[in-house]
Amino acid sequence: MNIDKQNRRNRSKKQQNTLNEQRTSNNQNEASNASIMAIAGNWIVAIGTIISAIGSTPSTIFTQQTQNDFHIIGHILEAGGIALVSETEDTLLYTVGDQLQAIGNVTVAAGLLSENEQTAQLLEKQGNLIQVVGLGLVIQTEGKLTLLQTLYNTGNIIQLIGTAIEAIASAETKEGEDMMAIGAWIKAGGAILTALATE
Repeated sequence: MNIDKQNRRNRSKKQQNTLNEQRTSNNQNEASNASIMAIAGNWIVAIGTIISAIGSTPSTIFTQQTQNDFHIIGHILEAGGIALVSETEDTLLYTVGDQLQAIGNVTVAAGLLSENEQTAQLLEKQGNLIQVVGLGLVIQTEGKLTLLQTLYNTGNIIQLIGTAIEAIASAETKEGEDMMAIGAWIKAGGAILTALATE
């Protein structure tokens, strides 16, 4: 009788251990999938910011329409990449921040597609400001950060600065266009740093 009880206990322990191993394996797989999604999302954002920066830079090589297309494609890529990253966030604040960035990028793209100049400028400015708010929400300000987390955070801060420059610059003047290009390249540099530091 005691042997039967012991066997049952052993079987129960084995089953419990198997369940724990499966849970651990599932958690590891989820963490790995989230990491891959975050890396992919941030590199899509980085590529988008580079394409957008090319579109923002005054050029004699590309036509105005081609530059505008670059700008639109870049912002759509940014929105898509950020949407991927938002799926991996573990806090509501960061999720909201990512979603605001995506909304901001879509707003800028809508402005670039608008045929009304005043509406276009308004949407671009509002879109950039929404992105600034979103970036502000995802910047970590508490706790001790690892080297990679510090670099990731620094990348987001650089992106915020670049986007803020884009938001306040006016496309109506040559100086304003140059400032927007500078802001776009600063943002691209920040996005690349963030992508490189993504774990």
